[in-house]
Amino acid sequence: MHQTCCPQYTIRCHALDFLPNKTHKKVLKKMSKFLAKGDVTKGLTGESTMDMNTLPDFLPVQDHPCPDLHDPNISTKEGLQEPFEAFTSNQATKTFFGSESEVKKKKMPRPGVGLDPARPLCRKAKVMRRERKRQKLLQSQPDGLKDEPCFTTIPSVAATASNSTSACTLQTGQQYPDSTDYAALSSTRHPIASVSTTQTLYPQAAVRQSKLLEEFISDQGGPDARHHLEVRLVPSSFENPAFESSFEQSAALFAKYQMAIHKDTASECSHKQEEHRADGPNEGYGSFHEQFWLDGKLLAVGVLDILPRCLSSVYLYYDPDYGNLSLGVYSALREIALTKRMHHEAPDIRHFYIGYYIHSCPKMRYKAQYRPSDLLCPESYHWVKVEHCLPLLDKAKYSRLNPDLSVGDDDCPVSLDHVMVLYKRCAMPYCIYQQRRVHSKDEAEVREYASFVGRRCAGRMLLYRH
Repeated sequence: MHQTCCPQYTIRCHALDFLPNKTHKKVLKKMSKFLAKGDVTKGLTGESTMDMNTLPDFLPVQDHPCPDLHDPNISTKEGLQEPFEAFTSNQATKTFFGSESEVKKKKMPRPGVGLDPARPLCRKAKVMRRERKRQKLLQSQPDGLKDEPCFTTIPSVAATASNSTSACTLQTGQQYPDSTDYAALSSTRHPIASVSTTQTLYPQAAVRQSKLLEEFISDQGGPDARHHLEVRLVPSSFENPAFESSFEQSAALFAKYQMAIHKDTASECSHKQEEHRADGPNEGYGSFHEQFWLDGKLLAVGVLDILPRCLSSVYLYYDPDYGNLSLGVYSALREIALTKRMHHEAPDIRHFYIGYYIHSCPKMRYKAQYRPSDLLCPESYHWVKVEHCLPLLDKAKYSRLNPDLSVGDDDCPVSLDHVMVLYKRCAMPYCIYQQRRVHSKDEAEVREYASFVGRRCAGRMLLYRH
């Protein structure tokens, strides 16, 4: 990996602990709006653009010569006064800005408009939303808690006041010094305040601080929706009727996507049916196609591998005509939700693999936004949180991600005696193979193979020798 220009790090997302961020929520809401109303905002509407050909010619060439500022007979003030007066009295200037009386009239603020010291300052919308939510939660509390002072703002008040004053005033009007133990103080008023100030006043808010991914997905569509989106999970096997019936549409969509997005030729996108013949999954595992159908038309296809311990995203292709729906992000969120659902059926499935993370490629950095996630250290083969890896990759494209230098690969083969090989249709350890082939010179090749697959896999797999 240290020799390539674009090192690839295996990345996995903890699907069970995943919460969508602001960007993910925007994509989900955009899809919901499209399904409900049938339109998507492609950009800022009503944005004015300035055309240089439509600007008024309010700076015509004048007959007044430019004064020589180095002439000692002309002062700087006198030399600049005449051109300035000519410019301000120009007819084009009046046409563009209006007359002098009109300019002064426009500059005069109307009564009640402008900065008024007697009026309160405008507050941000998010601050007003928080205040409304706080009032709503207070109204839902029992009468005994309504009369109590709000201690959730005490730590923030203390943090703000520590740099300016030596005391902070609480809602009760009583002053406490900066060294006041607010946790102990609130615990004396509320028995459960020692757990969390948020849990003290808002126990339901502590349980549900953010809207779950499944709730965003369940809110999409409805009886009055203009569009209908259907998601099917189809095994990639021609023995499956659903896969076989939709294969031609899927192949046509794949060719359209490759030629429009990746600029492939039609010959490169051609398919052969025998190349796609794969057995269906056994007991629910294997290769699948997650098909997105919009009003009976195939919109996108996500290629997945459902494994005993994870769900792996292999590829996605979609209709380029619907690229403004951010189908790449939307399909990844649906796959994370699928991982959560399958965890209830198979508890060992806990992670969602997004392929490889390439920090040196800006187009691949989006994979780090699905958090919490880990990167696999290429030297110790231990998982490291992505938050700890990004600063290292900013400094160098290849880096050892595990900070503990004493930790090595636990699966590194020490001896080749337990590597299994297949020789003359017989499975045998490599030490027995060396006894039968005394003059074999493939030890370096076998050692490289064992380092690639690891100690455990080298003892279960067969390396063909001839």
